[in-house]
Amino acid sequence: MASKARTVDSQDIVSKNIGAGTGRPRGGKRQQKKSANSSPRPTHFLSVPLGHHPALRDRIHQFHDSLMPAAGTTPTIEGLDRSILVDPRRLHFTLGVMALSSADGEQSSNGKTLSAAIDLLRSLTPELEEITQRRAPVVKLDKMGVLKTTQRQQAGVLYVSPSDESEEDAQKVIRILDLVSQKFRQEGFIEEAARPSVLHCTLINASHRKPRRDPRTFSYREIFERASETSYSAAAGERTSLVDFGAWAVSEIQLCKMGSHGPDNEYVSCASVALGMGGSHDPQSFIREDESSG
Repeated sequence: MASKARTVDSQDIVSKNIGAGTGRPRGGKRQQKKSANSSPRPTHFLSVPLGHHPALRDRIHQFHDSLMPAAGTTPTIEGLDRSILVDPRRLHFTLGVMALSSADGEQSSNGKTLSAAIDLLRSLTPELEEITQRRAPVVKLDKMGVLKTTQRQQAGVLYVSPSDESEEDAQKVIRILDLVSQKFRQEGFIEEAARPSVLHCTLINASHRKPRRDPRTFSYREIFERASETSYSAAAGERTSLVDFGAWAVSEIQLCKMGSHGPDNEYVSCASVALGMGGSHDPQSFIREDESSG
């Protein structure tokens, strides 16, 4: 409804200006109005990476392979193809997105820079240490769920998460996400409205479909049946299922470049802060900055 209202306002302004003899093209004025109201395009995001765990990547590869048909055979799960399966090397929890100017020429209209975001991330080290006591929390990935669902048991996103977010380590991770996203929001880096932190790690995303075409959803009933550790009841219309993808150390927070691809197809990290022992980097080096981040 909000989007519709903005369209009406834009058209009303165009009509008034033309009536006053401005002579400006109808489309050009609408474009100016759209640009004025639109948020800067995100260039970077904060994440808690999970794809650096080789054993987790192996499990997700096996899961993905179990869903896909043998070569030359007809797909058995409606709407599913390999282009919408998330590369296990890119698995993560997202904290928030932002638009940043950087030394390599990227310019942000909000005046926020990559170097300032790195400085802010570094400054949170004492508070993060207080939460973790320099021990990386461990989270279970034992619940599968779906988002953007339809009445036909179709979904746009499938994720895994902890089934019990009240567990001590899950609570620590939520506190970490809350702290970091709140600080970056207070300083104006994250512009989207505050929402409760969720520990969702996306495995399938229909918006990634290539080439871009319908459908924008896939059937999740059979996926749940194959992955579930218990008896999944499709008739009950359940949108979550218990699974077992192991328990993994949440070892660092990264500031990554949106849409980037590293040597192993991981997101390119501009800087990171370790969360304690058990991390993917030397635990004696609590802060790491990518040399290329400027």
